[in-house]
Amino acid sequence: MLRNNWDAESLEPTFSSKLMRDLAAEPQIAYVHLGSERGQAFIGLIADFRASLFAADVPGGPISAKREGDKFELDWFISIDCTLKTIMTATGSDDDAWKNAHRIHLESITLNGEALT
Repeated sequence: MLRNNWDAESLEPTFSSKLMRDLAAEPQIAYVHLGSERGQAFIGLIADFRASLFAADVPGGPISAKREGDKFELDWFISIDCTLKTIMTATGSDDDAWKNAHRIHLESITLNGEALT
């Protein structure tokens, strides 16, 4: 087992900040910053990441995916007013190359138009 209950058989996370790491690792911190319902939805999404070997395995998939070179910016639904932005690196010319990524960088959460980073 790796730190924060992530293991070698799941998407490998990196974090843009200590806050992003804490939100993913500590449900109470997620509830404080996001509220109860959004916090619970965020923790559920993190659990889906933990259970997935590749990005394509995450149930529901991202709500959007933008490509810039070999990097993909994926937005994930948390609630109507809240999304998680992740960054993935993938090779290949296909716009769906992100689906084979096994590393996920948790960049920021947008809540009511404000970014938490």
